[in-house]
Formats: sequence, structure tokens, C-alpha cells
Amino acid sequence: MTKALIRYFFPTLLLVMVTETLYAQPVLTNNQAIRIIDAALKQQPLFWQGFEIPYSIERSSKHKDAAMLEVLFNHQLLVRKKETQVVNIEGSKRKRISMNYRYGFADQESSLRVGSQGGFYYGYGRLKQLLQLSKPYLIGESYYAEAYIQWYVTDIQDWVDAPAFDKARTLRRSLESKRKPFEKRVYLQYDSKQWAFWNGQPGGL
Repeated sequence: MTKALIRYFFPTLLLVMVTETLYAQPVLTNNQAIRIIDAALKQQPLFWQGFEIPYSIERSSKHKDAAMLEVLFNHQLLVRKKETQVVNIEGSKRKRISMNYRYGFADQESSLRVGSQGGFYYGYGRLKQLLQLSKPYLIGESYYAEAYIQWYVTDIQDWVDAPAFDKARTLRRSLESKRKPFEKRVYLQYDSKQWAFWNGQPGGL
């Protein structure tokens, strides 16, 4: 090859080599993905949001919420105080006295068991099985991988197993999740140095 041709082709070859280095597809093994996903699940506490707190309900109520609130109170996740309200009787000009319990959080800011969103901590997730793992693919300037997993709930709190919560599907499924695991799709991102768990979907999908 003449010197003129070398001078002509060399910048193009160099550009191709640099581009391939910058966007070289990173390797992601099943074992790597398993470690990353399991670690991420363990760091995401799960909260049940059955109703908004504070909550006022008649002391004599047989409503399902009354039974659940009683359980949460007995497990010291809620405090309650007695209150008296005057309420209108529907379809009448008369009024009646309502003897209520008003439930509230004991100490929402310091309690690790209660979330700021008004939920109740009931456990955290663990990876049971990696069902599928895609090859890394490029979106924009980042590589992503898509995993389809089975997972279950551990550290399940005692109150979850109370009969009052039998019709709360999320909690009921959590109790049986080790035997009948949940399934979902999650994503991992390569940040030019290592793979990490990615919350949500990659941009552009």
C-alpha cells in the first residue's frame, strides 16, 4: 500500500476501531444477573396499602376494614383513640351519635415498618429462578439486558397471616409465593464499568 493510500485510509480505520471499543458489547452471564437481581430485590421493602391512614371507623363496625385495623393495632403498627361524632341520618333530618376509633401511625418517621406513603411493611423479595436472560442490546449510549424471573416474598410479618387479611390478594399471594412464585420482567444496565439493576424500562422501549 502506498503512503498516499495509508494516509487516506488510516483516519477511517482509527475511527472504526475507536467506535468498536466504545460500543463493544459487554458480557453478562446468568450468574452475574442472578447476583445483581437478588441483591436489588432484597433492598426494596414491600408495603401494603389497604387503606389511607388516619382512618375513623365505628367501634361496633363489622366491616372488613375494622378487623384489619384491629390486627394492625394489636401488632403495634397503629395507635388509636376514641372519638365521638355527630352524624346525619341519611334520608332524615335527624342526627345520631357515632362512637368511633380513630387510627393513626404511632411514629411514621422513625418506624422502619411503616412507609411515608402510608403503607405497611410486610416483607421483601428474593429471586427464586432466572427464567430467561436476553443478550445485551444497545439503546442510545447504554447497553441493557432483559430478564424474566420468578421471585418470592421473605421476612413476611406476623400480621399478614391473620384471617382478617384472607381477602387481601397481594398478602395472600405473598404467603404462598415460595411455593407459587410471582413472575415479572426486570432490566439491567451496563454503565461502562459494570452491570447494575435498572428500575423501570430502558429509554426508547
